[in-house]
Amino acid sequence: MQRLARSKQCSRTGSLNAKKRRSRLSRNGYLANPASLIGMPKLEAGHAGNRITFGCTDLNALAQALVEIDLATESDWIAAGRIPAAMVDSVFRRFLGSHGQQIIAEHFELYLTLGESIFDARYSDSGADSHGQLFLVLNTESSFPLGVGTVIEELEACHPGMGVAFYETLRQALYRWIRVYDDHDASYRIEQMVEWAEGEDDPGSHEIPKLDQDLPQCLRSPESAESPRSLDSFPVPAEPRLKDLFQTTLELHRASHSMERPRVDEEWLHYQRSYYSFDMPLPSVLLYFRPGDAVMACFDDECEYWGQETPEPNLIIPLRPAEPGSVRQAFAVLGTLLRVLVLTVRIKTLIEDREKAKCDSASTSEANWN
Repeated sequence: MQRLARSKQCSRTGSLNAKKRRSRLSRNGYLANPASLIGMPKLEAGHAGNRITFGCTDLNALAQALVEIDLATESDWIAAGRIPAAMVDSVFRRFLGSHGQQIIAEHFELYLTLGESIFDARYSDSGADSHGQLFLVLNTESSFPLGVGTVIEELEACHPGMGVAFYETLRQALYRWIRVYDDHDASYRIEQMVEWAEGEDDPGSHEIPKLDQDLPQCLRSPESAESPRSLDSFPVPAEPRLKDLFQTTLELHRASHSMERPRVDEEWLHYQRSYYSFDMPLPSVLLYFRPGDAVMACFDDECEYWGQETPEPNLIIPLRPAEPGSVRQAFAVLGTLLRVLVLTVRIKTLIEDREKAKCDSASTSEANWN
């Protein structure tokens, strides 16, 4: 696994390990070729690399299913030179492009692949573990940073409980589809740090992040976090930017819950985890409160160890290429995932635009005062 881009954000020291840490945050302002981030590898029958080990039968069946569910037409078949692999590749690329691929790729570093294995097939036994299925697999290469502390406090000031409801709605909507690193993960990491420090000769010599002081005030009460009101039970904020954020978050919630996360046979998945020594999925999103807070410090500390084992994918979408209904369902799930990611980008943009507007306003006021 490639090591990921270093963040330009600064975070406090929070590790018991003195090694220099590397962050898995995307670079600020990062722009990349959309085709290289969320895109299907070229599908070729018998191709053994790039996580694809298709045989001709699978590709023929998948191409036929795409025609039957109206995702491919005769013109697609002709344009692909009557080659099933080329037509399948073309259909996937078109679907991704029409569902927000470009905007997602400008902010996330994700890899979506299709194959007979849930990880790079170069290390598998030529599809022996597939049980007649193919798998759309979502992997993370770096985490999408989303700072929410200031907007939580602003929403809480509008209506008590709204900030908490916003945070829980956002967090849970994302958790349904991808791995999120948040204050719960940071809390668990801090517990580990304390245990490690207590086992050493001088436990007081280690700087351990303090999470409570970095939480927004409304999240410091265990009661408020355990049973928050639903976000849609609050009145819509009057202020336009907060209104947009409120409504987009509710739209994210609806999109996330519009479809069940696909199920993979648990016995088979347990075997995959034990046989191939899968590590936890790498987080696709980092939910932090402020730059350099305890969540970022714990995240940065854990980055030192991620990638030593093969990470499990964030999402596995199984499909049976000979069954049009299964293929149709897989595309519906993929469309939901892409919608969730597009809305997440929208939420970040609204938050950053709001904070930029406030900074510009403060600068203008200061200049007028002087």
